[in-house]
Amino acid sequence: MKWILRALLVVSAVLPWQAALSDEVPSLSKVVLITGASRGIGIATAELLAEKGYLVYAGIRTTPVSQLPTHPNLRYEVLDVTDLSTIQQVVSRIIKREGHLDVLINNAGYALGGPVECLTMKEIQEQMDVNFFGAILVMQEVLPHMRAQKSGHIINISSEQGVYGQPYGSLYTASKAALESLSEALSQEVSAWNVSVSIVEPGQVATNFFVKLGSKQVALNPYKRINELIAKSLEDKRVPSETCQTPEQIAHVLQAVIEDPHPKLRYQTSALAEKTVAQYITDTSGAEYSKRMKTEVDLWLSNQ
Repeated sequence: MKWILRALLVVSAVLPWQAALSDEVPSLSKVVLITGASRGIGIATAELLAEKGYLVYAGIRTTPVSQLPTHPNLRYEVLDVTDLSTIQQVVSRIIKREGHLDVLINNAGYALGGPVECLTMKEIQEQMDVNFFGAILVMQEVLPHMRAQKSGHIINISSEQGVYGQPYGSLYTASKAALESLSEALSQEVSAWNVSVSIVEPGQVATNFFVKLGSKQVALNPYKRINELIAKSLEDKRVPSETCQTPEQIAHVLQAVIEDPHPKLRYQTSALAEKTVAQYITDTSGAEYSKRMKTEVDLWLSNQ
């Protein structure tokens, strides 16, 4: 049970090849948009990429900019992935100012915890709105520009839990599973325009990842004890375990993904995360899927 509760609080050591990043500083012409960039993985990645020479647009919802790090290459934009108007305004401003958008990192998300019976439909809808539908809205807005420039890289932040169902975290894992499946299909739909899609699967991360506990009341609640344990674990001050990665380590992994000359479909952020994912899928990089689907897509196109 303890590992289940810990899993709900985290969204995990960096692979050797990922630690050896190039010292070459990319051109400022490379423009990156990151959603959910006010804390955790999002802000750590925004800071790192700005320092490495990327021009970074960090999407935030409500956090005052005065409380966030500053850098000449870092721009903050109010962006709520559940509000299409804010997405359209931000993407439009980026294109108007810079003329192009090269990388989208869909990072915005949170976890809804608790037994399925204890989740209201409103809570379920909100979870999917942020973690899944919100990511779609942003992708739909940037894709026309990436197709027009015949280049681009969409990176969707999933989780090692995106490949299996986590008890008492069912809706979070369902939202990530949906995002993974959509990302797989999208990677083939846009490849003809030289647009890549990658899924990044962190394991345990020592960050202030937001977890919301379901509030639906169940008669003679058989889950009362588990709900109390989950609630208490959320209140306890969390001490990161030695298996946890830091947001900064995940940021370095994301830099490596961006700079991979041949982006893969799927990346795990640690050896432990890769081991976990490999228990459920054998094609941990997505190479076999991409090869098989490319053949099918080519066949469909040839019959048009």
